[in-house]
Amino acid sequence: MTNNLDKFRNGFLEANTWAKRKDGVPLYLLDNLSDKELKIAEADLINAAGLSDSWPIVGLGHIKSKDSLPSLYKLLEKSNGVMKVTIAHSIFQISQDEKMKEIVLETMPKITNEVELIDVLYYLPDFKDNRVTDLHHTYRDHKDYLVAYNATRYLGLPTEEVIEKFRNKENAYKKTSSNSTFQNAGQKLWHKLFGSE
Repeated sequence: MTNNLDKFRNGFLEANTWAKRKDGVPLYLLDNLSDKELKIAEADLINAAGLSDSWPIVGLGHIKSKDSLPSLYKLLEKSNGVMKVTIAHSIFQISQDEKMKEIVLETMPKITNEVELIDVLYYLPDFKDNRVTDLHHTYRDHKDYLVAYNATRYLGLPTEEVIEKFRNKENAYKKTSSNSTFQNAGQKLWHKLFGSE
């Protein structure tokens, strides 16, 4: 129909390569559409919404598509993990359904993959709920640097403390590692020279 609609379809709906997806969901392509184009894009997103790709779901939440709610609730029932949190976030963006907070609180602790965690931590501040915020804060102490760093960043807090904490951990690990290497070498030498400890 128009250049902007074509760009949306090409860069959003048909984005099926790493090169097209590496920078995340291009929500600006939706923002560039006229009202008439947005109605067409909304129908396209509803048709594309499924459990195998979160982008249409994120897009529907972004444009606050009330028409998509029946589909999103059906998908929510069948989903788990990251997809469940993503769908709950989109539903909450559209309708402010308080039950979505409970779903997030129940589902987040079950997500253990660090990359997946980073993807959904971004959504947590949007719920504006003390319990969700408290849960979000727990990820600031996560053992994985990128999870802790992004949890802190998405809360709008300075990241220097996280960086320093992990820098100190790394230095401590290097010391321990080099000490144990030295100790092992010493034990081998002792065995060579004296046959026993």
